[in-house]
Amino acid sequence: MTDRTRTTHEQPASSRSPESYERLASPALRTAWLLRTAALVGIASTVLGAVVVPGLHGFASDAAITRWEHVSAAFAYAMGLLLAGLLLTGAFDLSRTRNVGILPRALLFFGAPGVLAMLVPAFAKSLSPIGSLVLVVATVIVGIGGGSVGVRAPHTRVLGLVQLVLAFAAALRLVAWIVGALAPESLRAYTVSRTFGGAGVLAEGAAQMLVVAWLSTRRRMEISIAAAVALACAFALVWIAGRADPSSPSWQLVLRAGLSAPSGAGSPLGAIEAFFVAAAVLLALACALTPYQLTTVTCAMALALLGRGAFDVPLRALAATVAALWTTLAAVDERAMWKALVGTPQKPEETKK
Repeated sequence: MTDRTRTTHEQPASSRSPESYERLASPALRTAWLLRTAALVGIASTVLGAVVVPGLHGFASDAAITRWEHVSAAFAYAMGLLLAGLLLTGAFDLSRTRNVGILPRALLFFGAPGVLAMLVPAFAKSLSPIGSLVLVVATVIVGIGGGSVGVRAPHTRVLGLVQLVLAFAAALRLVAWIVGALAPESLRAYTVSRTFGGAGVLAEGAAQMLVVAWLSTRRRMEISIAAAVALACAFALVWIAGRADPSSPSWQLVLRAGLSAPSGAGSPLGAIEAFFVAAAVLLALACALTPYQLTTVTCAMALALLGRGAFDVPLRALAATVAALWTTLAAVDERAMWKALVGTPQKPEETKK
């Protein structure tokens, strides 16, 4: 083979840029655009399913409620399909990775199938109490596995810590539910259940404050501003909802009903939990749109926030599971680590190639 022939055969292989080869060799960089898409769809689905649709009941016509329920269901299905695809893709990439310890790998591969198994029947009907228990336990196991790997790498340390705190919040809420279910007529059990439930809410708040601290210490001023704006908007939404009365506009009544729905009437920290509901969505949006940071880290942070440490809802559990899985992959990905430490921005048009 002559030199000219060899050069001709080598030209197609050299048509790719070094960045293209880097993305192909790095799962965290290759799937960044899909993670961002899933995070944004998940934010829209959470707003519709957790705030708008519950708040409409009692304040809107049946036709309007049905219309918004269909829109919410469409976003929920889209969120579920995107997250399921990320879960399967991440599991395949994790099976090819040798840099993850045996124990975290076992936790991830033991818990993730349990979450996926509970997700399928949840689209047809509500889960039974046993099914919800399995879902929460499986998600906590995955969160511990992903968080324990994430805290060992400098570029995923805060992300891993956030997931460990949210897993702890979910465990506290699980204990509160079990105590209340085992002794529903006992005053002492009721007090213990409220105490553990309140501790779970505070743990969720601690995880959100870690996210705020992480965003505030980024080198770009606009990232810190985004975190501050998210908290200010969350406070404003809760304040406006709290001032609603029967003579208030319909949108204010819907907002009040939607923000108070997750906490319930018996929550000891109703107003605080309502603030955390709004802050979780707005901080997730700030993370998903953060520039000049590793997309896998910021979008995994957004998905973890959408999980809220309340894993009895299948889509929240799936979001937390995908966040833990991709935290693990980003933590052991050296190319992603150096890109995160150097602070090279990821352009949207590059991540989609």
